[in-house]
Amino acid sequence: MNRNKSVTTFLVFIMLFLPLSTLQAQVSIGSGEEPISGSILQLKEKDAVTDASSNAHRGLALPRVTLSEKKALYPMFLADPDDPASGPNTAYSGAANKEALDKAHTGLIVYNLTENDDKELCLGLNQWDGEQWNCFQSKMGNAKFDAVNCSDIEINGVYVEGTPTTSANYLSINLNVTKVGAFSITITTGNGYSFYQSGVALSIGKMTVNIPCQGTPVNAQTDKLSFNGIGLIPGCEPQIEVSSAIANYSLNCSSIVVNGRYLKGTPLTASNTIALNVTVTTAGSYNINTPLTNGIRFSASGDLTIGTHTITLIGSGTPTVNSDFPITINANTPQGNNTCNTTIPLTLPAMTYAVIGSGSTYSWNSTARSQALTNGGISFGPNGIVKIVSFTELWSTSTVNTAAKYLNDGYSNGTMPDVVLYFAYGAAPTTALTTALRDYINKGGCVIYGSADGTSSDVNTLMSGLFGISPAIAQSGGQTDDDVYVISNLPSDPVINGPFGNLSDRHWGEDNGTTGSVIMTELPPNSVQICTARSASKTLQDPQYSIVWYNDSKNFLYFGDSVGSSTTDNSTGAYPSRYNSQGLPLSKNYGPGTAWNQFIYNSALELNAVAWALKKAAISGINPH
Repeated sequence: MNRNKSVTTFLVFIMLFLPLSTLQAQVSIGSGEEPISGSILQLKEKDAVTDASSNAHRGLALPRVTLSEKKALYPMFLADPDDPASGPNTAYSGAANKEALDKAHTGLIVYNLTENDDKELCLGLNQWDGEQWNCFQSKMGNAKFDAVNCSDIEINGVYVEGTPTTSANYLSINLNVTKVGAFSITITTGNGYSFYQSGVALSIGKMTVNIPCQGTPVNAQTDKLSFNGIGLIPGCEPQIEVSSAIANYSLNCSSIVVNGRYLKGTPLTASNTIALNVTVTTAGSYNINTPLTNGIRFSASGDLTIGTHTITLIGSGTPTVNSDFPITINANTPQGNNTCNTTIPLTLPAMTYAVIGSGSTYSWNSTARSQALTNGGISFGPNGIVKIVSFTELWSTSTVNTAAKYLNDGYSNGTMPDVVLYFAYGAAPTTALTTALRDYINKGGCVIYGSADGTSSDVNTLMSGLFGISPAIAQSGGQTDDDVYVISNLPSDPVINGPFGNLSDRHWGEDNGTTGSVIMTELPPNSVQICTARSASKTLQDPQYSIVWYNDSKNFLYFGDSVGSSTTDNSTGAYPSRYNSQGLPLSKNYGPGTAWNQFIYNSALELNAVAWALKKAAISGINPH
């Protein structure tokens, strides 16, 4: 059978009779068989194929056109089908005509010969949905980006002549996507190495692309980067400095000096540097840097001659934390020591304290302790032993009801102190104040608490509210007055070994009849015993009992007695907390008798406790910092 002749005859037959009647039958072209039952028109060449196997050797050649508008049936209804600028023909003119024809042609399929990203027209099969052309394939087209500023381009890694680039060599570029789609970015240097990355931008807006480097720099020179795939704003001309062959040098870690002030949220300036010495045995280039750590990094590069040199690493970035942190210094030397570690000293933010207590001797309002807190910044200040922008008194009261009100309601527009200093001698806590302290601490407030004589019941109320236990009892046994207690040997503890001295294995002294001190038979979880309640004269006391301790979870530090303070008293039986005239801590010989006396370090322990509380307040306190 001549199938081509049969097809031609059949098409002519259809053309003759279509104007006269509505065709109801199904049509099969290319075969004498009827089409499959769900099809109006089927194209096939092979007979007796009823499954999903091949039924033809050739395909359907759809019309090839050049689409010019996403939401118009062009070129079908152009005045001049070969001229996209000719506008609509008469039949397609007017909104009503266009809408009617648009709907009537729903399902029209063509093969588009061009791709136009601006008009969102894709190459290949397109289908008209009654309003616009749609690609058959899932195709996004090419992405588009705003022009890039040089400040949005970060050059990473060290580039050295004759040294192959590694994964550390890449460009990090911040892009603003204005159209989603595929992208391909190439950056060339003309000096043996280049950068390439491709991908898909899936959403409008900001995105960062890391573009890896490949190749080996040939010459030591300054390379201007040439970009393809993204544009740069006028005047932006990124460059990479290719260094000469690397010198052989060694870092002297003991020479490190960290310069400048470091404050959370404050960008580094030219004063923020790290200086260290290097010893060079073979001249050449160098690169010394740190990884980005808590928001900041340091770097220096250049050329070195043989000998010893001081290198200054320049800091950049903004600290993101409120506490000191280690940072690693790395050098690209092929020989010698190439790594050092140092600590970045953070300056604490401005904070406030409140004082609850009575008298000029036993409270934090005492002359000696007040001087220690406000001694012109020697102890606590921008250049002090504890670096802090400022540490000022928010309020002070010896009236416990007033203290409870301030802790409940805040002071002056609801302001809360970062630290409460409460030595309760002469100002024993009421139930209201104990409840206010509990709530303040549970919200993150930091409290340094010294018990008043014989107030184990009040202390248990506080302990129960904070920790759900009631372990406070009166001290007993041994010498009956002014006993001394050994400080735990914990040199890594921030209170025992703080900025005012390492007090491991030294002593702290009480300042009353022994039964007035309040000790703990147990401590809540995450607590540290600073001083056991067992002393040289109280050998029968359980060493697990505590007279000085702190809890790291609740920002709470406890002294079992509110001791007296002085800047002048040298006696062995009074005022165990001794400061000098500048408010700096002193030790003193003290105790219940010659056989039991020890040098005690109450004042240093108190200031270490304040330093600990400030750091806790800056990181996890009641006020955001």
